[in-house]
Amino acid sequence: MLKLNKSLLLKPPNVKSMMEIGRKIIHLDSIDSTSNYIANMVRTNEIGHGTVILADEQFAGRGQRDSEWSVKPGENLTFSVFIDNVNVAVTDQFVLTQVVSLSLVEILRQFGIEADIKWPNDIFVNRKKIAGVLIENQLKGKLIKNSIIGIGLNVNQTEFDSFIATSIKKEIGAFKNVRDVLYSFIYTFNKVWNKYIIDFHLLSEEYHQNLYLIDAEAQYEDVEGQFTGVIKGVQPSGHLILEKDSTEKYYDLKEIKFIPRNAL
Repeated sequence: MLKLNKSLLLKPPNVKSMMEIGRKIIHLDSIDSTSNYIANMVRTNEIGHGTVILADEQFAGRGQRDSEWSVKPGENLTFSVFIDNVNVAVTDQFVLTQVVSLSLVEILRQFGIEADIKWPNDIFVNRKKIAGVLIENQLKGKLIKNSIIGIGLNVNQTEFDSFIATSIKKEIGAFKNVRDVLYSFIYTFNKVWNKYIIDFHLLSEEYHQNLYLIDAEAQYEDVEGQFTGVIKGVQPSGHLILEKDSTEKYYDLKEIKFIPRNAL
């Protein structure tokens, strides 16, 4: 049963631009998925642009490749954002991934943590996952009509069972208030959006500067088996450009798999 914390967060960051997020923040105690919650509100026309849904517990959160995002209740930041009237061409849809990824990298730097973006939008610290993103777009012709951005960021959890993961607390040894981290993300996302949305080329440059394993040999697996390859970049469509056997290959998310170094 859905548990709703009736007190919305009372002091969200100062939000001015029509495209910025954070005007309304709904705090849920427990939900299957904050992204599913937004999707249901979209279907009934009950949600406005920029609304943020925060949950203490998300018991059916989803990641890339339909993987489960599992965290301890109350210890981490699990939330989703609704972006309406995106009006970005479908061919440029990767800009949303870049904006979100760079926003996460920047707020981690504010805490003194250096992070990389593992294509397409996992955030790594010293080869350990600290955050993940799942973006679901609704299209209208050749444009993105709206987007639901789901984000999980490890904040205070320090034990991850079999997952190779880390958190802000594990990295800096200090507790962080989850709501404060959310406010930091909202402020940073709005700043990054306003800085880069008018210059996709600059956005792409910044994303590539923070891309995990770019220009480095690493192990991958495609339909032909495992191989040594080198990431050369990412196309505007979001396809990974990988050098394999001295030839550039292009991969969608489900067509290529990273082989962790500790798995070799």
